[in-house]
Amino acid sequence: MIANQLLIVLAFGMSLVSAHFRVEYPYWRGDSFKTQYTRPCGGVNVTHNRTQWPVDGGSILFKPSHHWALTYVNLGLGDDDSIIFNTTLVHGFNQTGNGTFCFPKISIPTNLGIQDGTNASLQLVQVSDGGSSLYNCMDITFSKSPSNLLAQNMCVNSTGVGGVAISSTPTSGGGSPSASPSHAGAVSNAGAMGMGAVGLFAMVIASLLA
Repeated sequence: MIANQLLIVLAFGMSLVSAHFRVEYPYWRGDSFKTQYTRPCGGVNVTHNRTQWPVDGGSILFKPSHHWALTYVNLGLGDDDSIIFNTTLVHGFNQTGNGTFCFPKISIPTNLGIQDGTNASLQLVQVSDGGSSLYNCMDITFSKSPSNLLAQNMCVNSTGVGGVAISSTPTSGGGSPSASPSHAGAVSNAGAMGMGAVGLFAMVIASLLA
C-alpha cells in the first residue's frame, strides 16, 4: 500500500520538477531548471551575453509549462548582480496554457531616463498553483537601432496559450484564480504566500516513510 502511495507521490513530484519555464527572447541568463525557485533571477548571475533591446521597449518570448500562472515582468537598471527590479513593466495577469507565449511589445516608462547604451535586466516571474514563484532574467542593452530584434513571425502564441486579465472577483471552484497582488513588491515576495507544492511534496514523502 505504501509502495503504491509512494509511486503516486513521486509522479506528482516529477510533474513539479518539470513545471518550469524558459525564455527564448531576449536571451536568458542561462538554464535555471534546478534553481528556478531562487529569487531574483533563478539562481543565475548576471552575464555579458546581452541582447540589444529597443529604447522604447520590445518583445519577450517564453515557454511556460503550467496550466496557468500569475505572470509579471519587472525591470532593473544596471549591469551587475546588485540590480533591484523596482520597475514593473507588466502588472500581474493570468497566463494560461503551456507552449509558447509572446509579448509583441512591452513599453518602457519615459521617466526612467533610459538612453542608447543603458544596461539593464528584465525579470520574468511566474507564480503557479503550487504557490511558489519561478524566476528568469534576461540581460539587455537598450539601443536606438537594435541589431537582433525578434522577427514578427516568431512572436506567436501556441494554440491554447493566452492571457486573462486579473479581476477582483473570486473564483467559485478549482479553476485558476482571478485575483492577485498588484504591485512589484508583492511579486517579489510571492514565494512567501505559502509552503508551495515542493514543500507539500516533501511533507507527504516524510509522512509515508515515518
